[in-house]
Amino acid sequence: MTSVSGLVVVGLMLLVYVAAEEKSYSLELNSFDKNTKIENDDSWVDWGTLRMKKVSRNQYTLDGEFEFKRNIGDEQKLSLQVFSYDEGAKQKGPMVMNVNKPFCEFVNEDVDTYPNLQKKSNMPEQGDCPFPKGKYTIDNYELETTFLPDDAPKGDYLLELTLLDNEASLSGLVASVTLT
Repeated sequence: MTSVSGLVVVGLMLLVYVAAEEKSYSLELNSFDKNTKIENDDSWVDWGTLRMKKVSRNQYTLDGEFEFKRNIGDEQKLSLQVFSYDEGAKQKGPMVMNVNKPFCEFVNEDVDTYPNLQKKSNMPEQGDCPFPKGKYTIDNYELETTFLPDDAPKGDYLLELTLLDNEASLSGLVASVTLT
């Protein structure tokens, strides 16, 4: 599966930022896939081989290729929503986090993830906007693991990352995680 370039990857990182090796909790990635609840417009994004893989307790890497088939600029938005989730019933509960920003703004404001992700990929430098169409490769980027505080609520969460154009969903990724 391929990603919407840097912003999507940044959003995915936020999805898994949830745990740290030295933290008192564990993060389990239950699923990571293209969001089938929206009609993914293949003329914008091809998710290719993008995968998230567990390396050790609370450590995950992002690896693979994806393609932006169009330039992505601030006319498009990136939405990251996190919901409580009933893993057994596969039902989402209340939203616990919502970030909705113009694509380039989302990428350019990220000082923690994107600069390190860019070093492990062929993605453009921050500040380049629009984000150019093309094929991008991420080579075993180890996700940042210092996002949640030690007292983060334990439970199941559903993370949805969506690329929007004129408020219409174009493509997205979804992940299910359990924090114990």
